[in-house]
Amino acid sequence: MLSLTKLAALLPSKKLGETLYVFDELSSTNTFAMERAKEHAPSATVILADKQTAGRGRLDRSWFSPAESNIYGSLLFFHDKTIQHLGWIPLMAGVAIAQALETQIGIRIHLKWPNDLLIAKRKVGGVLCESFSIEQQNKCVVIGFGINVNLSQSEFPQDLQDSATSLQIQCHRPVDRETLIMQIITSLEKGWEDLTFKGHQSCLVEYNNRCTTIGQTIQVHFPDGSQLQGLAHSIGKHGQLRVTPSPSDSNERPAKMRDVHSGEILHIRTTALQ
Repeated sequence: MLSLTKLAALLPSKKLGETLYVFDELSSTNTFAMERAKEHAPSATVILADKQTAGRGRLDRSWFSPAESNIYGSLLFFHDKTIQHLGWIPLMAGVAIAQALETQIGIRIHLKWPNDLLIAKRKVGGVLCESFSIEQQNKCVVIGFGINVNLSQSEFPQDLQDSATSLQIQCHRPVDRETLIMQIITSLEKGWEDLTFKGHQSCLVEYNNRCTTIGQTIQVHFPDGSQLQGLAHSIGKHGQLRVTPSPSDSNERPAKMRDVHSGEILHIRTTALQ
């Protein structure tokens, strides 16, 4: 089980984690964070759970959340102004967590747009960011994250056997979860501060260096059921994925760039950008 005492002692944060919740079991750390936000919990509150019974991923998908093996957490931030680069929060979080994982295990972490964490093309973690307003001048952002830490391949459900991995599988040893949580929280705090005060340029280069989606021929499945196939060209100034549609998906010549803000991305093949 996660130790509240050990975590509190490890956290060197300037502010993040001053209010810290650690649960043996919780339905969803993001749901709990949003409930606390509505009750005016302090900004920089951290919520951690040893197990989730209703963990959520992007696009309302369930998140595999067994006990005593992984990391499930959420950070709660308030801000009294509109962050100009709100769309970059999920991308920043992906970069920050990737850097923390690398510090712990020494293995390169890549990102699939917007913020799936990959090792050798297998998913080792993900980020779910949710934002809303409590009052007109009191806006809230919840950064949720789930990391597969000490699972063996056989412990994954059948439908994840070919696509998921864990830190333990990749580095061939168990990983201390409390130490890793400390590194993740510290990295996310720095990423939040840099994005808030410096803008998206603070993580643009690092994100591009890690993103395996850029240069891929991809298929986008939108929430409304429509699809788009094309070349993932670049990341836009609002964090959106810029896609050049394939000729069959465009009635214009040359094809007009499309901006993708949300959707399921499937990598089809790598294509050299011109």
